[in-house]
Amino acid sequence: MKQLSISENKFVTMMRQSPKILVFIFFLNPPLFAITQEIRIPAEWENQETVWLTWFGQERRDSVTCRVIEALQPHVKISMNVGSNSMKTTAKQYMAKFMVDTSTVEFVTDPHIDFFARDYIFFVKDKSNKLKVVCFDYSCYGMYPQIYEKPMPEGEKKFGQWDERMAMRMGLPMIKSDYIFEGGGIEANGAGTFMIIKEMALQRNPDKSIPEIENELKKTLGARKIIWLVKGLIEDRQFPKFGPFYKNYFGGGANMHIDELCRFVNETTIVLPYLSKDDKDKSPVDSINYPMLEANFKILENAKTAKGEKLKIIRIPMPEIEELKFTLTASESDSKRYKDFGINKDDTIYRIPAASYCNFFISNKVVLIPKYWKPGMSETQKQKDEEVNKIFTQLFPDRQIVQIYTLQVNRGGGGIHCMTHELPVSKN
Repeated sequence: MKQLSISENKFVTMMRQSPKILVFIFFLNPPLFAITQEIRIPAEWENQETVWLTWFGQERRDSVTCRVIEALQPHVKISMNVGSNSMKTTAKQYMAKFMVDTSTVEFVTDPHIDFFARDYIFFVKDKSNKLKVVCFDYSCYGMYPQIYEKPMPEGEKKFGQWDERMAMRMGLPMIKSDYIFEGGGIEANGAGTFMIIKEMALQRNPDKSIPEIENELKKTLGARKIIWLVKGLIEDRQFPKFGPFYKNYFGGGANMHIDELCRFVNETTIVLPYLSKDDKDKSPVDSINYPMLEANFKILENAKTAKGEKLKIIRIPMPEIEELKFTLTASESDSKRYKDFGINKDDTIYRIPAASYCNFFISNKVVLIPKYWKPGMSETQKQKDEEVNKIFTQLFPDRQIVQIYTLQVNRGGGGIHCMTHELPVSKN
């Protein structure tokens, strides 16, 4: 039997006489089991069993979908949502033009699933590594009733029930909540730290307070620490009557989603866009976004994870938004729609796409990132694509980086991350 030293004997005597000290030490340095999460959102970089996509039925988006499948198919199973059997036939024929093996693609017919599959389902894992589906309420990105100013049609509600249909199809238990969230609105590091845009959370849940929202996300998604960012990209916001955010500049994204603004690449490293002081005056879009980005940088500089760790912030460029906007001339019918905004027939309208290098997707052995340059664009835009590629190559040395031209999808309000959704590997 080991003989105790004088100092060890004194410590044992002290503990016997003062058991409260032992309790204090326990809480000061709790054992790991005391802080183990009951549930958590798996990180995107964890192993994936399947990736879901949805066939849109228009070449401009479906061509991007095929490029995404080409990059993913060697590494993960693909499941494709189609609206009908005829759409399935069309999709197979179109995929044949690309390097896609349709024999290994799972096709699932569901007429009520949106192209942006990211936003309609959440998965959490319990302590035994089994999955559950978290089903939030649905408001079509906060548009019903706030933006449309009317109740949601019954047909639209079915899109928001895809999570329930998927849970039943896979035989997974459900956690239901009457709060409203979309997948692209919550960014998680797999260990209980979330990033969310505060204005988005309050716009979706106008009768709730931030403490109430935090409590709900702790219960449903296993949030242990929420870092609240502000505003988001101006072109990703929806305004009353779908109005402009500046003169004749109109956005139209997912209405303040974090996956356009800031993303985790590991538990403690994030990417956040930057605009130089010289660049911020190139466009009214950049002029509005510049102070927002710097305000969020300060928030993140002072933030810590649920484990108390500081964040490493990697700044990445914003694309040349003036080169990516598309220009319309208001017709007679358009002028009626836009008259409240001072826009008349033959006036110029600028539509700003949801274009951001933050809208990337991490999968098994590969990371898909957007690119925006094409012949005829500036050398500056080409250099930004190259810079982002180098940054991600350094961030993910064990994964292949694949750049995909995504402007056709960005013009619909989302990107690569929005159009994909992973099924994590589990013990279910």
